[in-house]
Parts: sequence; structure tokens; C-alpha cells
Amino acid sequence: ETLMAATAGQVATAGRIPGELIASSRATSDSATFTTTETTVLSVTAPLVSGRTYRVVFYGKFATTVAGDIGVARMREDSSTGPERQSDFLDFNKASTTIGYSCYMEFEYTASSTGNKTFVVTGVRNVGSGTLRLEAASNRPSYLRVEYVSG
Repeated sequence: ETLMAATAGQVATAGRIPGELIASSRATSDSATFTTTETTVLSVTAPLVSGRTYRVVFYGKFATTVAGDIGVARMREDSSTGPERQSDFLDFNKASTTIGYSCYMEFEYTASSTGNKTFVVTGVRNVGSGTLRLEAASNRPSYLRVEYVSG
């Protein structure tokens, strides 16, 4: 892929600038708690154009009430039962009541049709007995973003 720098007087088309933010969702408070049922903790709906490629990016923190719990965070299309596009292992060696453990995931998605498309982040506990949550506050938000890549 060849990256080109903008030049003076160049016309940029909205929605076609690499790295341009297309849609964003931000959590500034904790999600509902979850255990062994996969639960949506953050979602975003983006207006996509057929044939264009987008980067879907999540950054957030997960927390548990019991040290030693193990969970999985997933990025999915459409809903908590939609196609899985990315996942991350959540290994909680300590319980956390405030800040949580960082989680970063991303994937690229090429739109097959023009229209709104929803992406979600989910969480589920696989091992242990605690309750888990997406941890967020106004000074440490969690983000789910859709950015333009190419096409």
C-alpha cells in the first residue's frame, strides 16, 4: 500500500481520508456486570460504503470482583451473537474495583453493501466466580471507533 502526503490545494473528500473517523462510541461509566453469558458492553453504528475498507478499533478496561477470573473480550459484527472478528484473553491476576485491565483490539472490515453497520464489543467469564464489567469513567473512557482505510 502506498501512502501519499497531501499537497497544497489538494481537495480531500470526506469519508475517504485514511484514518478519518467515521463513527465513534465512548463509555464514561461502567457497563452492566456479566458472568458466563456473553454480553455486549459497547456498540457503534457506522454509515459504510460498499467496497471501502474500514478499521474498527476498541480500547477499554475490564475488571472483575474476584482475583484469578479468566474472561474473553470479543469484537463482533451486528450483535453479541454476530460473526466474531477479533478476541482477547482477559486474565485477571487481581480483583479490581476501579481501574481494570487494559484491552486493545482492532480489525479491518470491507463493506459488502452501503448502509449502516453495527459493531459490538462483548465480554464473558470463562473461569472463576466473579462478576466482570467494562470499567470506565469520565477520566478513563472506553472507545469503539470506525475509521476509513481505503477504497
